[in-house]
Amino acid sequence: MADAPFKTVATVADTVPQDFFAKPSKLLMAVAVPVRWAMMRELAAVPSLSVIELGAKLGQSTDLVSKHLRVLRDAGALVVVAAPDGDGRKQHHAVPERFRRTDDAGRPVIDYGVCVLRFP
Repeated sequence: MADAPFKTVATVADTVPQDFFAKPSKLLMAVAVPVRWAMMRELAAVPSLSVIELGAKLGQSTDLVSKHLRVLRDAGALVVVAAPDGDGRKQHHAVPERFRRTDDAGRPVIDYGVCVLRFP
């Protein structure tokens, strides 16, 4: 099954799966894997990253990064967004804006309502 067409950040900012809050265990299982946690940490600090950029930051292959990003997308943790440079060939991922926060120290926090991800 193919992914939905790319959308802009503004279009997907409030898009979450219909059963997102009904099944928080899906989200928790997705972010519990160490490499996925590291991906979430990286994506919490920036508007979006491509698969290649994320792989370089984590020292992982793009194939592995793509596999883990799919799990995070399926869990509703991330969305696919248009590349900031307008290049439609690049697949960028982002934490939906409605879930982004910062703590009192200015560190990024992702607040999904059913759980809050805090990064050191």
